[in-house]
Order: sequence, then structure tokens, then C-alpha cells
Amino acid sequence: MTKNRLHLVIALAIGAVVLVGGFFLGVQPQLASAAANREQQQSIDSTNDTYRAELARLAAQSAKLPAMQRQAAALGRSVPSSADTSSFYKEVNAVAASSGVTVSGITTSWAAAYTPPAAEAAAGTPTDSSTASAGSTPAATPSATPSAPAAAAPVTNAQITASNFSTIAISIDVTGSFEQALAFTSGVQNGERLFLVNDIKSARAETTDGSTTDATAGSGATTWTLSGFIYVLSDAASAQSSQKSESGSGTSADTSSTTASKG
Repeated sequence: MTKNRLHLVIALAIGAVVLVGGFFLGVQPQLASAAANREQQQSIDSTNDTYRAELARLAAQSAKLPAMQRQAAALGRSVPSSADTSSFYKEVNAVAASSGVTVSGITTSWAAAYTPPAAEAAAGTPTDSSTASAGSTPAATPSATPSAPAAAAPVTNAQITASNFSTIAISIDVTGSFEQALAFTSGVQNGERLFLVNDIKSARAETTDGSTTDATAGSGATTWTLSGFIYVLSDAASAQSSQKSESGSGTSADTSSTTASKG
């Protein structure tokens, strides 16, 4: 009986060793592999979520692409990379036809390097006009001369420099009434090509009876001169080269050889 019990204990011990060995040799590696697979799956899922979010963002951007391309094309026509004055002249003629004025002349200057606008000088220190000589009796205290308000600093962009931006001074002479000139000015300033008008002058025109018309009366023909700038997204030398090419091909209006003012 004791011998049988001993055999039973030995058998149980051997069975326990087999179970433990089987766990570590067979089951444990499978469990570790399963855990590693779960971690890898989580990493893949996280990566896939990132890719899905990026694809959704790209799809949204792709939907906006046509509008962005149209905007870029409009900006390119507004400030082209070459002088392209012939297109501007065509636009001026179209606006003149729609507003009823007659273009009598266009003067174009050579392209000039862009110069950032300088801030105006600060207003002077207020002066007190009540200053009296020593020993004199003070008079009634007048108010001090007020100083002018400080001018706002011009808005500039450090990315726009003389190496990539230039200006072309333009002067346009048109004939028409005040209302027609007003419509023409609005049209050329809101056209495809950016044209900044910084000065408008008018001259009275003589009628058949020798009298003159009033520039603001709204009746009769008056000569109006609009001065301003168009812009080129290139340096002045490149812009001048494109102006010469247009002039040489006969597609450009008469171009003066004077240097354009910077504005």
C-alpha cells in the first residue's frame, strides 16, 4: 500500500512537471505572441485612423481646389509677372466704352523698382503762443496750438521687395461728363488689373460758342486725367524687358522713357 502511494505521488509530480513545462514551452509563447499581435493591431489601427483623417482633409482641400485655382488666376491677372500693358490697355478701352468716355491718350512710364512707403514725419511739438517777455504782465491765457494727429504707419510686407516687385506709372486722359468720368474711374479701379489711382485732374473744354464747361457741372465734355500705378510681380529690369518686347512687337502703346515715380 505504501509502495502504491509512492508511485501515485511520483506520477502526480511527473504530471505537474509536464503541465508546467507544457505551459511554459507551449502556452506561454502563444500568449506572448497573442499579446504582441494585439499591440501591433492597435498600432495599425492608430496609423489607419491617422491616414483616414489625412485623406478626409485632402478630400476637403481637393473640393476647394477649383475655387483656389480661380482665385490664383485672378490674382495673377491682377498683378502679373510681366508688364502685360497691352491687356491693361484693352481693359481701359472696354471700361471707356461701357462708361461713355473717350480715351484721348495713355502715357506709360518704364517700370521702377518698388520702394516701401515711408511713414510721415511725426507732428511737431505744440507751441504756446502765450509766451511773454520777462517782467511783462501776463495777459489772458490763450489756448496752445494743438498738434496734428500722428499719421498711421503704412502697411508693408517684408516679402515684397524691389527684387520681386515693381511699379509702372500710368496716366490716362479721357473726355466726358462728370458722371461718365466717375463711372470710368470706378471701372478701372475695380477691373481685373490692379490700378491704383492716386490723382485726378480735370480741365474745362471749350464749346463751339467759345464758352467753357464746368468740370463738375455734369454737362458738356471735360478732359479728365487719371494718374496712378499698375504693378508687376518681378524686378524692374525684367518688367522693363517685357515692356520693350511689347513695344517692339507693336502690341503696346507709346511708352515714355522717363523713370516711373515710386509710390
